[in-house]
Amino acid sequence: MQFVSHPRPGSDLATVLGLAKEAAVLWRKHGADVSYWSVIGGEVGNYAFVARFDSVEAYGRSLASIGNDPAFTEFQAKRLKAGQADWVRSNLSVQVEI
Repeated sequence: MQFVSHPRPGSDLATVLGLAKEAAVLWRKHGADVSYWSVIGGEVGNYAFVARFDSVEAYGRSLASIGNDPAFTEFQAKRLKAGQADWVRSNLSVQVEI
């Protein structure tokens, strides 16, 4: 699962990174393997928050669990209020063996 965002002009990068760290703590609490990426080719300036799961079933359990966590609801409100970045896209993908 990938959430791509773009910091707004004049945003505080320390705040953007701090919010990503808070999100990572929450997603890890609910079973995700989390990483954060700075896009340096193509859509330069975007950031990608990536949450990986062992299986589609694990993803479903994690999504259900985090959706019922009041701390995640509070975080979402905090993130929106901060207004530091705009959503670009979300992707959900499954690895294909080749």
